[in-house]
Amino acid sequence: MTGKYNNIYADRNGEYFYLNDYIPKNKKAQPYEDAVKHSEYILKYKKGDPGITAYFAKILNNIIYNYFYFYDLILPVPPSNSYLDVYSNALVCSYISALGTVNTLERAIMCDRGHKPGHIGDIDSKKKDLTHISVADRYNFEEKNIIILDDILTTGKTFAHIKYALLKKGANTVTGLFLGKTCSARGFGKEGING
Repeated sequence: MTGKYNNIYADRNGEYFYLNDYIPKNKKAQPYEDAVKHSEYILKYKKGDPGITAYFAKILNNIIYNYFYFYDLILPVPPSNSYLDVYSNALVCSYISALGTVNTLERAIMCDRGHKPGHIGDIDSKKKDLTHISVADRYNFEEKNIIILDDILTTGKTFAHIKYALLKKGANTVTGLFLGKTCSARGFGKEGING
């Protein structure tokens, strides 16, 4: 596997960053080849492929080391289902933390129930609320600069929910870092940042 990312992308406010577009299998779009390959890698990552997980861990560590070196914590978002996805986000955060790039708290963000997501069941999965996602009370987030790591950004609701909870607990800044952004998501712009 080889892959070179000359850019990471950010929204207009620098609130979150992502590596490439993600194209769900059930979308009938005219995807470009790079996004198709990247999307396949993300699905393998979600299923715990060790080679792909290591691949993304190296890329993300490099990005964090070069651009987010002043952050205090990286928090993995747990899978939103209890079916097939593996907790690859936690593995990547542990790897990055072991290298001394940024500290991690694996269980700071919790998901207490799951659903079968659309990328597994080829269905349009809708979350009506986010009460199943919470931030642990046992940690001190005051004046911390925090990165939230998740695989896919679709609507941004989960990220916004977690960000608000961390800011309410005293975090200084909260920035999202994603492997991909669903290209059908509306309201998210693409501005390149050299990487």
